Amino acid sequence: MFDDLYIVNLFPTERCAGLVKSREIAQNKMFMIHNTLGEDAKIFDVDEEPTPAALFNKIQQNPETSEEESFYTKVLNRFIQIKKDYPDLIEELNDYPVRIKVSKQFKEDELLVFFKKTRLYVMGAKLNNGKIETYETSLDEVLEKIMCEPDEKPLELSNSFWDNYQKVKEIKETISVPTSEQSIEKKALNNINFLLRTNRMEKLIPYKSFLRTLREDILDYGTLADFTLRRIANLKTEESKIDSAIEELNALRNDLGENFLDKEKAWLKKSHKEIIIAIENQTTAKIN
Repeated sequence: MFDDLYIVNLFPTERCAGLVKSREIAQNKMFMIHNTLGEDAKIFDVDEEPTPAALFNKIQQNPETSEEESFYTKVLNRFIQIKKDYPDLIEELNDYPVRIKVSKQFKEDELLVFFKKTRLYVMGAKLNNGKIETYETSLDEVLEKIMCEPDEKPLELSNSFWDNYQKVKEIKETISVPTSEQSIEKKALNNINFLLRTNRMEKLIPYKSFLRTLREDILDYGTLADFTLRRIANLKTEESKIDSAIEELNALRNDLGENFLDKEKAWLKKSHKEIIIAIENQTTAKIN
């Protein structure tokens, strides 16, 4: 494994290119390279079409004569400035967990979730006419929404955070998770959410922390076996049968352990298997 990989294409002169199609071949090779590496190749702006001809014209441009600063240049300059002003912060990034959830103040309520696994996916969720609306977006479109000043205070996650987060995860997982597995997970999550929200049954209070851990695992880590998910999905949530649910929750907690997810978090922190950052914007909220 290498930290940096440099790919170089040498273009022949116009005279040589007239004899052989090496120039065209080189252009097409670079187009293939860009398609393989995706936006990490950092050759095109997000609104430019990566055709061979456009790629060749792009690399011949003089950056000093560009009329407008590209999105990549804008972000890079911002990062360089932060690195200069706050070098300790950049060093601390190496110790950050691979699952981060944070909330801050903004002019509109919205949840933005960033998934980084081979490539970057950006998804959003917000309330529209009483319903949670999810959509796919891009970093350049939401950059202004996630930026904040160094002295900005974090907010408590809103009551709607987990509902929005669950919707976003469901949309993303639709691509790769079989329908049957989604159904089991959804039933399990519905039971967990109901048990966490109900305030009518004091018997559940000792299990709230464990229920939150189960929810976090299903939404973020996926370590629970199908058998365990089915046990959660089959919990009896009716008030008349709550003793049965508590008995099963107690058995699950004994089987898995109260802090069973800590080991998975520690492993992911080292492996960087997938990075997920959720940023919630709130118009009004209580500051921590």
